[in-house]
Amino acid sequence: MRCFPILFLSVTLLVASPGLAQQQSFLEADTISVDNATGDVSAQGNVVIVYEDQRVTGDQLNWIKSEQRMVVTGNVVFTHKDGTRSLALAMELDEAMQRWAITEIKSYLQDDVRLQAAKAARVGETRVELSAATYTACRECEDPNAAPIWQLRAKKVIKDEEKQNIIYRDTRLEVLGVPVFYTPYLRHPAPEVERRSGFLAPSLTSQSDFGTGLRTPYHFALASNYDLTLTPSFTSEEGVVLNGAWRHLTHQGRYNLDFYAHQPRGTLDQVDGDNDFRGGLIGRGMFDMRGWQTSFSINQPSDDLFFRRYQISNTDVLTNSIDVSRYFGADYLYINARQFRNTLSNETSDTVDFILPDITYIKQFADAPLDGQMQLVNRVAYSSRDLGVDVTKASTRLDWSYRHISDAGFVWNLDNKAQLDAYLFDDYGAEAGLPDSQTETLAADSFGITLSYPLVRRAPASRQTLKPTAQLVLASDNDSFDRIPYRTGAIYELSATNLFGLAAPEDETSRVNYGIDHELKTTNGLHTRFFVGQSYNLLNDSFSEASGFSDEASAIVTEAEIGYRGLSLLQNLRVDRNNGDILRHRTQLGFRGQRFSVSADYAFLDIGQAGNAAPREELTSELNVRLAENWRFGARFQQDLELSDRIRDEAHLTYQDDCTYIQLRFDRDHLQVGTIEPETQVQLVFALRTLGGTAQSAGW
Repeated sequence: MRCFPILFLSVTLLVASPGLAQQQSFLEADTISVDNATGDVSAQGNVVIVYEDQRVTGDQLNWIKSEQRMVVTGNVVFTHKDGTRSLALAMELDEAMQRWAITEIKSYLQDDVRLQAAKAARVGETRVELSAATYTACRECEDPNAAPIWQLRAKKVIKDEEKQNIIYRDTRLEVLGVPVFYTPYLRHPAPEVERRSGFLAPSLTSQSDFGTGLRTPYHFALASNYDLTLTPSFTSEEGVVLNGAWRHLTHQGRYNLDFYAHQPRGTLDQVDGDNDFRGGLIGRGMFDMRGWQTSFSINQPSDDLFFRRYQISNTDVLTNSIDVSRYFGADYLYINARQFRNTLSNETSDTVDFILPDITYIKQFADAPLDGQMQLVNRVAYSSRDLGVDVTKASTRLDWSYRHISDAGFVWNLDNKAQLDAYLFDDYGAEAGLPDSQTETLAADSFGITLSYPLVRRAPASRQTLKPTAQLVLASDNDSFDRIPYRTGAIYELSATNLFGLAAPEDETSRVNYGIDHELKTTNGLHTRFFVGQSYNLLNDSFSEASGFSDEASAIVTEAEIGYRGLSLLQNLRVDRNNGDILRHRTQLGFRGQRFSVSADYAFLDIGQAGNAAPREELTSELNVRLAENWRFGARFQQDLELSDRIRDEAHLTYQDDCTYIQLRFDRDHLQVGTIEPETQVQLVFALRTLGGTAQSAGW
């Protein structure tokens, strides 16, 4: 009986081994016998040995007291201190489980990692050696004899538990049982290690400007909350290009800095200007310090085309910024600064180089007239231009809104915006077209009243809503604002989304807006919506052609939407009110199923609709297919239909399971930007879980 071995443990086993008596340890089995002459112990059936937080189970135990060793055979399971398990045919260990040797071991480490070997032995307090071993992070197959997706096979494996390293000698990488790579020495962190300094997966590259190259990233795990990764690229045409990434997590937030450095020795020192050094800095950060929310953004290259030439970023306007904000109850303070840098277009007198500072304070009022909502927005901003006049603007605006639903179902919305602006122009007289004085004070007001009458019809399987809406906007005469330099008129464009929204008072005009909205929802998943609307200018104020407004009736805007069981269609139109010509057109069509998704995005802009001198017509299509359980294919194509030219083609084939990630990616950019020629890139990424990955790419 099993209770007898426990008693036997206390009076015989632990007395015979005083070192064990001080630990939470025991031995139990179905039957236990003791040789009175030698003190040797034998046990059969459901043998369990526990010493501290280690545990061994098996079918049979032979404990040779004179040699202070135990031998466990048959279905051996060894549970380590960290909770991982090892299966074996036989195990020999000392009485304190400090030294042991195992035959035919299979260890299950953290995160489904497996380590198998013909023999394994602990040769020191923190060192385990295995012979004829394999290592894989792939999930175990149903067929125990089947080869995993990948595994490392080595003549000898050493697990250094103190340094948490796994070291391999004479190792080959096998994919589906086929050797594909050999190395005499390999080391990687143990699976339980979350971060470690060391080399990351290298990659091979090939590009027209740099030639062939090798990227060898090295990661410095400096502390638990900050690290550094240095990635030198050794290229055949341009020498060494250095990239570094710094990450830091603080008590108040986090930030990261990516820096680049290169001393051109080939064509890159002259192709974009005379550059003895090319580099850049990109940074992001967010902090919360005693209620103050702070964020910053850095985009600083050594020359305008550095980021685009070195394939880091294709942004046309680079912005450096810092933002600070805080709530004071319901009130809100926002302070920001901006620096702008145009990388492709030339600077003009309209180009803003700095906004510093820009301070906004929003005061909420608890008691507003008619129990509505009211806020006071105060703002001071200074904008600087290298080629134009610097402007300081101080403004205050009082916003009030009220909403009422009558007993008959009419919905009334009242909105009023009153604004007072003061301007100060630096370097007055340096540019023609300035106001009559160095300072200017202007006021504007706008009032809007909106009436809608939603009509709802319910049926057993559907619900329809018809909502006609009309709005009257009354605005002050804002012609005096035209004296302010660099103003661009209305800051928003006519669309179904903002037809009934009020612009800033200085940009508003008296107008009448009207539209009708219909929506249908059914229980079988069908959803449709259609909107049509227009605006009429009451004061014959002029607007830009791109805005969609005019000095009389605006263009007609429509929005249509259909959704049904994975199928979706969204269409937006801007139609000329006189001849019915389409001025703007965007259609987004998509379908998402269980195995594939497809989408198409069509956009058309007539002449002048975006400041363009010629019509623009583009089509972007995308396809994603699940070919099999672990295989995915995706493609994206962007075309200029007006010029019959392709803009960009992308495609990728991906394999991913629980232990392996392989992706082949193709990317062709057909556009030429300045002196940067169209380029094609092919990239192969091969990553193994717990071991990192390798990546190879080629471009020209």
